[in-house]
Amino acid sequence: MARIRPPKSASPVPSVGSLLGVWVRATRLQQGMSQRELADAAGLSRSYVCDIERGRGSEPSLNTLDKLAGALGASRSDLMKASGLIDKALIPKESEEERRMLQLFRDVSDNGQELVMRFVRFVHHEEHSLKQATFLDEHPRAAEPVRTGSTPLALFPLDD
Repeated sequence: MARIRPPKSASPVPSVGSLLGVWVRATRLQQGMSQRELADAAGLSRSYVCDIERGRGSEPSLNTLDKLAGALGASRSDLMKASGLIDKALIPKESEEERRMLQLFRDVSDNGQELVMRFVRFVHHEEHSLKQATFLDEHPRAAEPVRTGSTPLALFPLDD
């Protein structure tokens, strides 16, 4: 008895892997990277990057998505949105500068990260400790904010 096959759809639904692969390839090419360069930056094999771009094999793990995101200057959620795993509306919007800063932060040593955090805490403290001088103050520069606090090293020592 002959099997009856359903007619092929004119527009098949792409798999999650193929959507992700198209996005990874387009982003890589947009940045002028070869598959080898992307693989090296992400710590993956070139053949695995090729498989991802072509939608072959199993879907990448979250660890692999993180590696690809870092190498492409994107976030894990960008890759998950591109693959259709999550709705774009559910993701908080980050600026490109925030993503780049986070990628740079992740790329420095533990000591460098601690220094960055100390500096950010210092700037945060300074911005939140500004006090406006009153108009009754007879100081000639009364309209300028008066800073309180001290140096970043005194405010935020390394040994907490």
